[in-house]
Amino acid sequence: MVVCLKLTEKEIEIILYLNERKTKHNVSDLQKNIWGYSVDMETHTVETHIYRLRKKIKDKFNDDNFILSHEDGYFIK
Repeated sequence: MVVCLKLTEKEIEIILYLNERKTKHNVSDLQKNIWGYSVDMETHTVETHIYRLRKKIKDKFNDDNFILSHEDGYFIK
């Protein structure tokens, strides 16, 4: 059975970035390395994208633990 999940380019970049580097990444790190934003920039872009990505994965695969968060940042197990 093939399951298809439509992801945006940024969602794919987030998954690949978190998966390649098996450490926790804070919002500033993701802003800088995924979006190219300044570390000092005040935005909720990262949180919004992570929220939407988690929702897609939860809805399609019933997985609440794909992207985890910790006080040090986001990560994939």
